[in-house]
Amino acid sequence: MAGPTDPEGIPLSDPTVPIDPEQAARALGRALAAKHTTAPSTDGRVDLALFASVVWAATEAEDDAIFDSGPYLDRSHHEMACLAVETVAALPETNTAEVAITLGLDLGMVELQRDGSMIVMGDTVVGDRHLDLARAAVALALRFGPAIVAPFLDAYGLDDIDVRRLDTCQLLGTVAEEVGVAEPVDAP
Repeated sequence: MAGPTDPEGIPLSDPTVPIDPEQAARALGRALAAKHTTAPSTDGRVDLALFASVVWAATEAEDDAIFDSGPYLDRSHHEMACLAVETVAALPETNTAEVAITLGLDLGMVELQRDGSMIVMGDTVVGDRHLDLARAAVALALRFGPAIVAPFLDAYGLDDIDVRRLDTCQLLGTVAEEVGVAEPVDAP
């Protein structure tokens, strides 16, 4: 669901537009925090454990496939999916903020407004707030460098972030992208 559009909004992913990185990171952190406090719809939601099982199922058919790029270069899809599923299973049970599924947070869907606020267009990622945070942190780091992630997480609210869960979500997202989990999965 798209938010209001300011005719002078700047797509965050446009590298030709000068954007203050810290202002953008903090605005995105606040925008995601606000989005996560609204009640999600009951359609198209999936929890983190279910997403891990989807990643696992996608890799079972390709045990011998090897990552050919990214942080898991030369490791098997199967091995990394096992690690992802084991890590999710070991997480303490918590009430997570579930959000509507879209595999990916394209920063072209994020607009920085003239007043410094941020509009996140469309739905956010998969099932757990940490998946949104992981995708946004990676996208910000790619656009502005890794130092900008700290202000992003600080603006979101460090008390609402489980670092182990955030790391797990980065792993799950990378595995899912590499093995080609491209379609949203509806919870049963």
